Amino acid sequence: MKGDFMQGKFQPSVSAFIGPMLSDAMKHNNIGTQELAERLHFTPSYISKVKRDKARLQVTAVVDYLEALPEQNQFFAIDAANKLVGITTPVIDGDRIMKEPLAMAVKTMPELSEAMAAIQDSLDELTIPKEDLRPEDFEDPTKLVGECFDAVLYLLNLIAYVCRGFNFSMQDELSERMQLWVRKDIIKNRRE
Repeated sequence: MKGDFMQGKFQPSVSAFIGPMLSDAMKHNNIGTQELAERLHFTPSYISKVKRDKARLQVTAVVDYLEALPEQNQFFAIDAANKLVGITTPVIDGDRIMKEPLAMAVKTMPELSEAMAAIQDSLDELTIPKEDLRPEDFEDPTKLVGECFDAVLYLLNLIAYVCRGFNFSMQDELSERMQLWVRKDIIKNRRE
């Protein structure tokens, strides 16, 4: 099946270029190259190379970077998850998109409506037993996945921009929400 993770189309990566979002996180933490290098026990030269996309961020270092840049690091985290895992949505960075909470909210609403319509259109195909599916039964579900990805792209970025705009920690907000989901038995408690 197309897009199958196991077929190698979505290979997790051990490293990625992440310069613009690292620079953004450093700016919002008011931290320079020298101080970040000291916090991470790297050379300033290496940090400078990562910022300029001349060196790759190693997946094993992501948590260290997030801890060294604790304020407003949500776009760095989103970018790292997208580039290192490959199945999460990226940071919206296109030139034709206004990047602020209200603009994201306005753009998210029609994306959600389109996703809801695609879900509604797919309900009949979603009830067909797998062994009875025909090629024409894949059109609406394919559109559902695309429209839902569009909605998730805008929703995730909306959350990040609102957290930035109101000085919330996106990770803390998610952690609180996950506790609620555990209490409601929507997800299992993930103890370390």
